[in-house]
Amino acid sequence: MINQNILSLKQSSTLLINEKVKELRVKGQEVSHFGFGQSPFPIHASIVAALRENAENNHYLPVAGLEKLREEIVLFLKKHQNIKTTKESVFIGPGSKELLYQSILIFDAEFLIPKGSWVSYIPQIQSKGGMYHVLETNFENDFKLTPEILDTFFKSEVVKKQTVLILNSPNNPSGAVYTKEEYKALAIACRKYNVVVFSDEIYSQINFSESYSPSISAYYPEKTIVFGGLSKVFSAGGYRLGYMILPNELQALQNVYKSLFSETFSCVSSPIQFAAIKAFEYHIDLQNYVATSAVILKNISEFIFKELSEVKIECTKSEGAFYMLIGFNLHKAAILKLGISSSFDLANYVLENYNFAMLPGVDFGFKKEELFFRIAFVDFNGEKVMNAYGHDKNIDTIFIKENAPNVFFGVEKIKTFIADLNS
Repeated sequence: MINQNILSLKQSSTLLINEKVKELRVKGQEVSHFGFGQSPFPIHASIVAALRENAENNHYLPVAGLEKLREEIVLFLKKHQNIKTTKESVFIGPGSKELLYQSILIFDAEFLIPKGSWVSYIPQIQSKGGMYHVLETNFENDFKLTPEILDTFFKSEVVKKQTVLILNSPNNPSGAVYTKEEYKALAIACRKYNVVVFSDEIYSQINFSESYSPSISAYYPEKTIVFGGLSKVFSAGGYRLGYMILPNELQALQNVYKSLFSETFSCVSSPIQFAAIKAFEYHIDLQNYVATSAVILKNISEFIFKELSEVKIECTKSEGAFYMLIGFNLHKAAILKLGISSSFDLANYVLENYNFAMLPGVDFGFKKEELFFRIAFVDFNGEKVMNAYGHDKNIDTIFIKENAPNVFFGVEKIKTFIADLNS
């Protein structure tokens, strides 16, 4: 018999849409791919060189990770993320996604998921038969969690176990970034209700106004576990290397984590760990590279926000990462006339009829009738765009049309859909 918790899972929506778009493109269809969130920029040459230099290293490394790498991450976090920790508190795993999953397995808890959260949190909890609560957030606040929402939850729900809140900033799917003030207020609420926080900071340096994004661990250090990695900031999704940091009050879990790691993935690939040292050394060329990618993404997000807002599509204000939530709720009456009442059906309709791929909000904790969708604005050749930006620092509509045509014409397809709805 198959574990029923596993049997009920479906393939990750982000990976599924990516495969579907690839199939359509093989068939010759020009699909604008706003469904998959992978950094469009090439991995920096210094990291590739470090991987090449260590390609022959075939040794098993310590379960917690290479000591030199953990030391480098400690320095990186102190200097570039304002997080203080020790190498003993850092664990290396095959991607932050896996480390989050292992943490979900370890904690016998009820999990709190703000509406507008990454697609894999809930399925990971479901896979172990865990209990979760989706916390209601709203568009006016870019779907960010507030202390008032936590207060409402704890006053209305009988919680029988430890609670674990999963936060993500910069946020996938909204692009929102929590401010220091917002985190300070949330920290007070979390302390009041004795909440453990899993802080997913995988996009931290992809921030459109600062060199890094605030961390709730600065204000709630005793019970915040921080997660990060190579995939987004360093454009190295395929390298599959993440890290997590245990706070002081949870140091007793060190052996629990090591035991589970030793019985599952053992350790991350040796050459990848050595290459990651170069990434987390974060030399000035690499800092400039990441900063340039953030500037490009910021300008593309502003272009999309302006164009879609003009046709009465609700858009969250992206402040980091490479995502935006867009809503068609102001056009719901016309959409209902098409016989469509759910975000899943509308996503399929737009893909089949307008060759525009986006992910339905139902995958991110929204009710099926809420017509919100995540778009990832990375369907462009990052190397080409970066080179063009080096010659012309002005990213306007003409620049985007010439250098990121899939983004430009994708936006045009959505505008055409709206025009057709109202014709």
